Amino acid sequence: MSRQGFVEIGFLIGAHGIKGEVKVKSFTETPENFFFYKEFFLGLETKPIKLKLVRKIKQNLICIVENIKTRNKAEKLKNLIIYVKRDDLPLLNDDEFYQRDLLNFDVYNLERYDLGFVTSFNNFGGGLLVEVEKNKKRFYLPIPNIALAPSLLLFLVPSSSIRAASI
Repeated sequence: MSRQGFVEIGFLIGAHGIKGEVKVKSFTETPENFFFYKEFFLGLETKPIKLKLVRKIKQNLICIVENIKTRNKAEKLKNLIIYVKRDDLPLLNDDEFYQRDLLNFDVYNLERYDLGFVTSFNNFGGGLLVEVEKNKKRFYLPIPNIALAPSLLLFLVPSSSIRAASI
């Protein structure tokens, strides 16, 4: 679920330890960038929460949530999405974009072959992939070179490689 004026920046995986710490999965480019932001919002809450980094374990962050002192309270936060205000995001250069802004864009290759539309972005360890849907079928494309136009994502790859992957 999305919130108007907010952007998902991570989610609470669950409790960590017995002192109320939580494990956070960051959606930022590097996990540490999560703390460039000062105000965080949990789920549908309208009041900001305070998060403090305790340490990093692999690609996850162990954090303290203000007023959460026990494991039982921390467990109640499991799977909640963490948001920041969209206005708090840094300004981007002309050749940069936020992945969120590309959702539902139409996808074409250089020959203007319609590949479908963007449903998500994923990184399973081998680099960033775009999930594309066409005719209720989903497939992944790597992001080597792309070009943007209003509501359009153009993959700078030959049609032969994409047609084989999307059929």
